[in-house]
Amino acid sequence: MLKPIEINPKTFLREHCSLPALPEAVVSLQGMMQDEGSDSAMVAEIISGDPALITQVLAVVNSAYYSLPKTSSNVKFAVAYLGLSVIQRIVISVGVVNGMGIKEKKELKDYWYHSFYTALITKYIAKKFYRYLDPEGLWTASILHDIGKLVYIKFFPEHYRELKRFSKQNGCLFSEAEKHYNLPLSSYFGYLLCHHWRLPIEVETACEYHNLFHISKEGSDFQVVIALGNLLATLSEGGINESCKNRIKEVTENILELSPENFISLMADVYELRSEAEQFLRSL
Repeated sequence: MLKPIEINPKTFLREHCSLPALPEAVVSLQGMMQDEGSDSAMVAEIISGDPALITQVLAVVNSAYYSLPKTSSNVKFAVAYLGLSVIQRIVISVGVVNGMGIKEKKELKDYWYHSFYTALITKYIAKKFYRYLDPEGLWTASILHDIGKLVYIKFFPEHYRELKRFSKQNGCLFSEAEKHYNLPLSSYFGYLLCHHWRLPIEVETACEYHNLFHISKEGSDFQVVIALGNLLATLSEGGINESCKNRIKEVTENILELSPENFISLMADVYELRSEAEQFLRSL
């Protein structure tokens, strides 16, 4: 029998379940995003001070998401080519995941795969249906939309294992398992984490509104795109029951105004993105 999880949002992540400060490079770049006087050399220097961060940032830079004309192992070139704002957001997203200090390699690998796959799908949907949305904000929000699951893994591992087992056994969404056991939603944990580390508002929005319970035409287009990216990634990854598949299909067709035939065409494109997500995972 799982114990109830009772938290005080004012003290959670500060006292009984405390997190360290964000990595220094992330804090520095958060501050620089507000400073118009920052330049590429300063950003490259900050990144270069953390060897592990360099590897991860370059893996993102050289991934299918950004489609550089050629791969690069030079941080200065990446900053110059993609621009300060893009690199800063990449570092923040990578640094936040690292800052969680997750030791379970399999779970961290699964997190990166799903998050990057979601980012690719989100970018695809935005390009096809919502061209005016900012791709930079979509990247950070897509990568961090599920960060609340890492909170579960870190502080409530027994609950997480049972939620994962229940989801797999019943072919349901993780959020449905959370509701079944009357436990806090991982989306809520993500929301609290955003406040704790003062993450961008678009990340907070993605954490709070990315699941099937919240998605609707009444939400902002930004919320809708992130939620669809997450749901279509989940659908493509398999393991969910027919009822869940049909609900994702119906909500996607409704929001994007797709015929059943167009939905099938959309999913064919989504499936093609899986190999790029797998390639990114191998590069980390």
